[in-house]
Amino acid sequence: MIARTTLILALVFPLSAADGLLPPWEKPGAVTRLGQTVYRENCAVCHDIDKDQKSTRKLGPSLNHLFKNPRLPLSKGRPSRDYVKVRIQYGGQVMPAFMKRLNDGQIAALLAYIESK
Repeated sequence: MIARTTLILALVFPLSAADGLLPPWEKPGAVTRLGQTVYRENCAVCHDIDKDQKSTRKLGPSLNHLFKNPRLPLSKGRPSRDYVKVRIQYGGQVMPAFMKRLNDGQIAALLAYIESK
């Protein structure tokens, strides 16, 4: 009887409809959307993400293609998630620290969003 019910449910709810049953934070792209929100609320005032370094007019360096570039804009080091995460948490010379304002999940989502650009 259980196997029969399972088969019926499998036919009634195809896999494509399974996305509609997921909670919002587990849907594809949800992490990127959260990262975009975190970026807009905390980073956009100082950093561009859609303009390259030469055309930005903001105080901080552009985050456009940050992980695709061979060097970071200011430190000239190789871009890595770990380095950028530490910079977000502890700040820099001009950049404030965000470790008390953003939790690990928000920082991970922000990093995923920056990587997607």
